Amino acid sequence: MKRITKLNKIIYAACFAFFLAGITQLATSCNNAASSEGTAAEEAPVHKEVDPLARGKELFVSYCQICHGEHGDGAMAELLKIQPPDLTQIATRREGNFPADEIRKIIDGTDPVEGHGSGDMPIWGVTFRVSEHLGSQEEVSKEIQNIVIYLQSIQEKAPAGETGEMPAEEEG
Repeated sequence: MKRITKLNKIIYAACFAFFLAGITQLATSCNNAASSEGTAAEEAPVHKEVDPLARGKELFVSYCQICHGEHGDGAMAELLKIQPPDLTQIATRREGNFPADEIRKIIDGTDPVEGHGSGDMPIWGVTFRVSEHLGSQEEVSKEIQNIVIYLQSIQEKAPAGETGEMPAEEEG
């Protein structure tokens, strides 16, 4: 019976040591987290000047593609109440015109539309300020403009006759 008691004491001592080590680790990580919060705000990433089209694509892939996908068929699309539109067809739906200012207002939440700002689609102007560590409205506007530039670049041409335009002559 003495062996069991001795073994129990060793196990209890080991458990107590692990418990104290865990408490110490928790206290240390809390202190580090508190001090790193202050430095995180001070060390926000610097947004270097990059190609607007490439940056727009990067932002689209990071924030928009999950719902909109390539043709309104993102991974989350079937879970949404309102089907996300195919963003390659913006100009086609508007008789061949790409309304850059209207698209910018939809993205930043200035011009709310069904599905945007109602919880179905975040208002990206607010989201970018936080998630991209942007300090000014000018930086937010620039990032949104980069997405608009990218969206304009992916517009598919309407089949001949749908926009009233004549098809271009094919080069031989």
